[in-house]
Amino acid sequence: MIEFGKYAAYALYRLPFRDEVHIVCQHSQKGTVCMDPELGDEDCRAFVMLPFDGAVHPVVRIRPDDEMTIKTDMLKIAEDGKIFDIEDNKERYREVFECFHRVIPSQFEKLVLSRSVSARYDGRPMDAFLRACDAYPRTMVYLCYTPETGYWIGSTPEILLAGSKSHYCTVALAGTMLTDGEWSDKNKMEQSLVADYVRDVITPLSRVVEEAGPYTSRAGNLYHLKTEFHFSPLPSVTVIDFVNRLNPTPAVCGLPKDAAKAFIVENEGYDRSYYSGVVGMLDVHGETNLYVNLRCCNLYAEDDHYRCKLYAGGGILPESTTETEFQETEEKLKTICSVLNPIYSN
Repeated sequence: MIEFGKYAAYALYRLPFRDEVHIVCQHSQKGTVCMDPELGDEDCRAFVMLPFDGAVHPVVRIRPDDEMTIKTDMLKIAEDGKIFDIEDNKERYREVFECFHRVIPSQFEKLVLSRSVSARYDGRPMDAFLRACDAYPRTMVYLCYTPETGYWIGSTPEILLAGSKSHYCTVALAGTMLTDGEWSDKNKMEQSLVADYVRDVITPLSRVVEEAGPYTSRAGNLYHLKTEFHFSPLPSVTVIDFVNRLNPTPAVCGLPKDAAKAFIVENEGYDRSYYSGVVGMLDVHGETNLYVNLRCCNLYAEDDHYRCKLYAGGGILPESTTETEFQETEEKLKTICSVLNPIYSN
């Protein structure tokens, strides 16, 4: 059994459609956080978390002082967790929705409005991670711990950058439905805006770009529209160049991107922290697997239990309504609720 308590920081992650867990552990707390809004280390190899707003939160880097890969079934669930006292902030969401909606399309093509809910969790973070591995085979599932951030757990379907050497891929993932069916014009437009942005970013930095989609992709209990991009970087372009230019994508921010991010930070009404940032393994000289940090929660100790913050969001276009967008966030919250408490399972 791995003694995680002897490490200052650690991360576990399982890639989509795999049955093995990669474990990265750091001995010393020194160097786990860096107050830099962008990645800048050209020789970086680490498990990383990038915040949505780098002016507020540091970049987290967990060095692989010790690392291993084990089969998922070697880690056992000890007990069912329970989640209590989930707050209902629909009225607050309605107020912020109106603020966002009234500036579209006069100032923005798209904005992404998210919300966070707080709850009590009685259980082990490791058990929640293992339940997510079992419940969501199509997503990247991770558990990350540092003393500065507490525990982060997520099950994210959205690749930001994956690959190595001359072949990388990224995706445009946007639009959401509860059941597989005909996509609305609103969802198609939302996905198209994200795909156009990704294409415009990677094309000038690549020798070859190939595109597939959009097509319907399932993630947990939801369906999304996805376009895949496969590309070969120019010799002078690094992995970090792509990460810094892609993050955050319009799928979690909006367009125009810089103005949308500033509007969100000023008007959304809460701190996203590492939600909608980036999470995963970064290896400048080897295999990189970085994902947008979605369907996630932050756990921190409080007396004899954990307090957790759960996050979800959705794209706002002129056709959006409060009821449909709020319901979309409710369905997305179920993804992480179900691994904290099995009664939320679909």
